[in-house]
Amino acid sequence: MLSIRTFPLIAILSVVAMGGCTSVQVDPLVSAPHLMCIKHNPKVMVSDFVPVLQQGFSRHGIDTRLYEGAIPRAECSYLVTYSARRSWDFMPYLSQADIQILGPDRRKLASAEYHLRAKGGFSMMKWQGTETKMRPVIDQLLAGVEVAPKSPVVEAETPASNTSLSYEERLSMLEQEQLPYEEYMRRFKALNQEFGR
Repeated sequence: MLSIRTFPLIAILSVVAMGGCTSVQVDPLVSAPHLMCIKHNPKVMVSDFVPVLQQGFSRHGIDTRLYEGAIPRAECSYLVTYSARRSWDFMPYLSQADIQILGPDRRKLASAEYHLRAKGGFSMMKWQGTETKMRPVIDQLLAGVEVAPKSPVVEAETPASNTSLSYEERLSMLEQEQLPYEEYMRRFKALNQEFGR
């Protein structure tokens, strides 16, 4: 039989266990061009975040280009910025992410935020992969978007695999290829192995 003394303990444990809830806030995009530019965020240590982001936009008929430096406004009327954090509990996991879509005047048009309260608490769901966590968030962000039709574009050729490039340059080229997630991860692992990482 439970005593009166155990009720406060049960209440505290319930609050701690429920502290691992996920918070998702989305202000969806209404319309978009067929191409958006993603501004590379070097502070993000979640290696598969950009490919998951690109795959999500592609699922909704929007092509993306990743830019590290200055972004040409003429080519990129819409700009996607992002941040993502990982936390550690035996191994790293995505605990927070923020995506913003800026229009031609660089004002925010849409945004999505994913946040694990209390860094996931005791929930085993916190160790789910980036795609599992971000796919529904990106889908909510772009669910009702009307995409402008594509106009014919001639793309510049990218050089073949060049072993004289640095790891960072090769990783950037890989991220810009917009590969399916499985192919990206296969090549990402091969690149890491090649550079001894």
